[in-house]
Amino acid sequence: MSNFASAFTPISVSSAKENIDTAEKFILFIGRPSCPYCQLFEPKLSNVARNSNLTIFYINSENSEELEDIQALRKRYGIATVPALFVSENGTAKVVCDSSLSEDDILDFIS
Repeated sequence: MSNFASAFTPISVSSAKENIDTAEKFILFIGRPSCPYCQLFEPKLSNVARNSNLTIFYINSENSEELEDIQALRKRYGIATVPALFVSENGTAKVVCDSSLSEDDILDFIS
């Protein structure tokens, strides 16, 4: 469990919001180590990140110091559940919450 999300770059909610607003492309994974669906999704996303040389940021949805901010972010973008894969690109945002996605589906969503 200690390796969960180790392929991703941890980020605070405030930094994530800034990246959503300013970055040309920003990829964010929201999940938690104790979620069985996140456990299914994380290795596939890790492989996609590694194989495609992508930087993917990570917010642990159990981070007690940021719970209110995480809830606000989830509400703003309609992120109902975790695992959530969020992509913003040139001012538009999209999100998918589906642990059954294949690596190809994940790559298609990110691209």
